[in-house]
This record gives sequence, structure tokens and C-alpha cells, in this order.
Amino acid sequence: MTDTVVTAVAWTALVLHVTVLVAMFRSGGWGPWLPLLNLTTAGCVVGYWANRWYGYLVHGITWYASDQILPLYALLICVLSVMSLSGVYRAAALHWIAFVIHLIVVIGAVLFVTFFRMNRLF
Repeated sequence: MTDTVVTAVAWTALVLHVTVLVAMFRSGGWGPWLPLLNLTTAGCVVGYWANRWYGYLVHGITWYASDQILPLYALLICVLSVMSLSGVYRAAALHWIAFVIHLIVVIGAVLFVTFFRMNRLF
């Protein structure tokens, strides 16, 4: 993955978050877009960690419980989003909290990949 691809992915994520934020305010504060974006964002984190979990299980790589906090959070958001999309549990406040956390991280990522220059980031 090149630096340009990482920068494009970060900017795309920011545009998606801002688009969903505008759509949510225009629709009265709730709609399926918020849990869907939270599910997508958390699903990307779980997908990234799936490779590491495979290494932990198959190759005997040492892992620490504190390393699992972020993927556990992502799994929790995935479950919450699926429950919300299926109509079991709305959890609007929890979705907004997760959305704000994701938005702050995405803004930080965009600032980092846009302004911090290296010969090769990835």
C-alpha cells in the first residue's frame, strides 16, 4: 500500500463521515446511515485485526490482553450496529458516541497522512 493510497483512503473516510453527519442532521438526528457507517468503520478494524488473530492462534505469536482493547471495542460496535440495523436495539446515543470517536480518529489520520512527510509510510 503506497502513501498515496493511504492518503486517499483517509480523505475518503473523512468525506463519508462528514456526509453522514450532514445527512443525519437533515433527517432529524436518526437514520440507518449512522449505524451503517459505524458498522463499516468497526468492520474495517476487525478485518485488520483478523490477520493478527490468525497469527496468534496458528503461529504462536505472543499477545497481550491490553492489545485486544481496540478490536474488542470494534467488535462491540459491530454487534451494536447489527442490532440497531435489525431493529432490536436503537442505541442512538451510543452510535453518536462511537461516531464522534471515529470522526476524531479520522481527522487525526487525515492530518497525519496529509502533512507528515516521509519517504515511505507503509
